[in-house]
Amino acid sequence: MTNRILYIVVCGAPLASRTADGVKAARANGWDPYVIPTEAAMPWLADQDLRDVPVITGNRTPDQPKRTPPADAVAVVPMTFNTLNAWANGNANTYPLTTLCAALGSRTRTAAIPFAKHDLAGHPAWLASLAVLRYAGVTIVDPQNGSRSSIEPIASGTGNEVASAFHWEWVFASLEHR
Repeated sequence: MTNRILYIVVCGAPLASRTADGVKAARANGWDPYVIPTEAAMPWLADQDLRDVPVITGNRTPDQPKRTPPADAVAVVPMTFNTLNAWANGNANTYPLTTLCAALGSRTRTAAIPFAKHDLAGHPAWLASLAVLRYAGVTIVDPQNGSRSSIEPIASGTGNEVASAFHWEWVFASLEHR
């Protein structure tokens, strides 16, 4: 245990298939990871070995204690169009979104890896929501090349290829950079 807590919020897109790799990379970079998947991410996690990491789903009941220690950082890998817009608008109607909204409010170091194809990224809300999150201090990282300055949409049909070539080090470099 390192005592540096990292929440890995996972949304439902091909990059979610690399969550177990992210857990290993987090530990190699000195983090204790907690995986917080959206409902849409669950099928992507089903075949991954996540037995040795806490996977936190659903809201806790009033009689349950908190399930996670406070985060030192948050990584949203991948961040879908839906989560991007809901988070930027302050919607906290699921546990992952509540976690993300709370991270913004507490100014917790956060890196987000947007994963959307061109038709969704062409929607006006895409750029507006990215701008809101950047303004709030979130580091946005392109999943195709690790760039923090420009984000390109994923070409249709290439999601698995982009996921395979993704480097988790881009996430950790962004968290250390801030």
